[in-house]
Formats: sequence, C-alpha cells, structure tokens
Amino acid sequence: MKRINGVRFAILVTAAIMIMSGIAASSEVIDEISAVVGDYVILKSEVDFQAQLYAMQQQQRLSPEESAELKEQLLEQMVNDKLILVKALKDTSITVSSDQIEEALDLKLQELKSRFSSQSEFENQMRTEGLTYRELKTKFREEMRNQLYKDKLISRELAKVTISPTELQTFFGRYKDSLPLQPEAVKLAHILLRVTASQATIDSARVKAYSIKGMLDAGADFEQLAKEYSDDPSAADGGDLGYFGKGDLVPEFENVAFALPIGDVSDVVGTQYGFHIIKCIDKQGDRVRCQHILCMAKATDSDKAAIIRFADSLRSLAEGGADFGELVKEYSVDEETKKQGGELGWFVTSDLTPEFAKAIGGLNVGDISPPTESQFGIHVLKVLDRQKSRTWSIDEDRERLKDLARRQKTETVVASLLAEIRSETYVDIR
Repeated sequence: MKRINGVRFAILVTAAIMIMSGIAASSEVIDEISAVVGDYVILKSEVDFQAQLYAMQQQQRLSPEESAELKEQLLEQMVNDKLILVKALKDTSITVSSDQIEEALDLKLQELKSRFSSQSEFENQMRTEGLTYRELKTKFREEMRNQLYKDKLISRELAKVTISPTELQTFFGRYKDSLPLQPEAVKLAHILLRVTASQATIDSARVKAYSIKGMLDAGADFEQLAKEYSDDPSAADGGDLGYFGKGDLVPEFENVAFALPIGDVSDVVGTQYGFHIIKCIDKQGDRVRCQHILCMAKATDSDKAAIIRFADSLRSLAEGGADFGELVKEYSVDEETKKQGGELGWFVTSDLTPEFAKAIGGLNVGDISPPTESQFGIHVLKVLDRQKSRTWSIDEDRERLKDLARRQKTETVVASLLAEIRSETYVDIR
C-alpha cells in the first residue's frame, strides 16, 4: 500500500473536520461567513479549503479567475447540500438508526485508515496532528448521520422519477445524433462471500477478552491494558471513548455502558465488532464517558483462504451445471442483487477495477471467473453478456436510454426540489 505522508494526512483529516463537521480549522481564528442556510453557517475557510482540496485532487494550479469561479460553484453546492439536510431533518417520515450510522461511520474510518501502511502509522500520525481518534470519530459520526438523512430524502424523491414511452421517443429523437458511440461493455453477475472470522478465531478473541478481564479483576490498570491489548484505535488513548449519548453507539454496548456505576468495570460484552470490556469514567446528564478494551474477532489469512476455497467450489458447481442464480440465492451476502440472480448490470470495460478486469479478461459470455477479492469480500463473477463499441439503438438500448433520460429528468426534479426548499428556508449568500 502506498505510504501516506504527514502533509497528505493533514489535508485529509482537516478536510474531514472542516468539511464534515462544518467548523473552521481553528476556533481561535475569526472567520468570515460565506452563507447562512437556516440554522447552518458556511464559513469562508470551508469554501477556501474545498477549493484547495479540489485543486490538489485534480493536480491543477488555478489562476485567480479560475479559483474565484470554482469557489462560487463550490459555495452553491454547499448551500444546496445544507438545503437538502434542512428538508431531510424536518421530514418525520425519514428515520436513521444508530446501527446505520455506526456502519457508515466504520466504512468512512476504514477508508481513511486504509491509506496507511499500518495501524500504528495511523495512530502516530494522529498524535502528530494533535488529534485523538475519538475526536475524529465524533465529528465523522454527526456527518454520517446527516449524510444518511440526505441520502434517504434524495432516494425517495428520485424513486418518483419515471420515463414514459413517449418521453423516451422524444429524448432519443432529440439526442441520437449527439450521443457518443457505445463503449465496449460487459454485463456481470456475482456471488459475494464476506471474509468473516471462523468460529475458532471468534473463540480465540473471546478467550483473550476473558483473560484481560481476569487481569483487571486481579488489580491491573485498565488504561495500561487498553494500550497494550485493545484492537480499537482508542487504545492509543487508553481506551477512552469520551462522552457519548444514547444512539451514538451500538445498543449492546450502550445498554451496558449506561447501566454501569461510575468506576465500575463490566463483564465481557459481545457486539458485532468483537468482545468489549467497558469501564464507566463519568456521567453528565444523558451522556456517559467510558473506556473500553476491544478484542476483535478479525479474520485471519487462514480464514480468508478457507473462504476463497469455498468460492472456488461454488465456481466448480456452476461450471458443472448448477444454476448460478440458485447459488446466488443460497450463498451470496449481497442482499441488493440476490433477487436478480446476482446481476450487477453493465460496466464499461475500461471502468472496471483492476481486480475485476483481470478476473474476466478473456472470458466469454457464460463463463465464470475464479474467486476475486475486493474491499467487499470474495466474488465469483459470471459474464452475462458482452458488447462491442457501436451506435445507439432505441430497440437494443432501451433501458440505457431510459437511464439517460431519467438522469436528465432527475436534474429537473432536483432543481425543483431545491427551489421549493429554498423558498421556505432562510438563505443568505454573502
């Protein structure tokens, strides 16, 4: 994995804090306000930093005129984002559970940590930047909650967008001469297997947790054991999670944490993350501050190898005549594609991930790939169809043309939604 340097880390983490929490880089600096949307304030420093981040990602050096234009566009996007959030939070039919927030939070933090060569490098850089893991996690948690609310509102509105046969004919007649050639593409289905810890690995983590609990019962220091044994990034802070309220963490953890008297240490608590030992440090109103030691049941290389062997056995079954769709229903963990026989849809060949491109390279329609690993797990891919580069046809490309027409109509729907929200929300762009 490519090593990340301190400057890059600072940019990533500062972006996380400024962009995601909506605050300035330092509360000690007097900042200018660029816009007010309802109860939300967008600071000039946020817009400036968004522009810097964009330029860095695009590896561009912008002229003053280009920079000013970019900042204007970014501010408009940020205002629209806040408008959607205002609407979503007011909508009582939209709900987001603590489990959904924690899952989204974990994915975001895993993505950040994956940019480092090791967990210790991540923790060292955090300390260099003067941040604790719990501070970063707290800021990300609020943004993940907000993002889920916005996503649910947008998904609901977009589900209403349909394209009639007449609308499709009109769209094709208007744009067929300007549509680019259809690129080379492939239609795929998959069986997805998650790399999970074996029962032996889970049992080992449980035994480790009970062993640590025994040391605590014998008088060992909680903070020291957390630093030495915990698998959670909070280990660097002695397991200190800071203050949290109901709904911030998973229920199994919270139920124990809130029931503990100050100073007490829990028994071993199992959650989706592994086995915890929790110590209550303090309580303030409806919030509690705890330390914890986490013994994760992390899948080992041996566990992954076993999953790959099982995936290969499914491939052999399919090649031997077993129905791929039935194998999907029985074994795939991808709930979104199960009902469609594992169908993932069409992909432009040049846009495939290197892993997928390598797996299906040279495969014909109907062929099945060897097990292929991605960030989501282990895949067994089936090539359902292939297409060479060609012009568009309303008969052959009806569904894709529908998607294009729907995308155009969606832009109109979103613009209308934003105009409606703006008409009933205080907006001041300065």
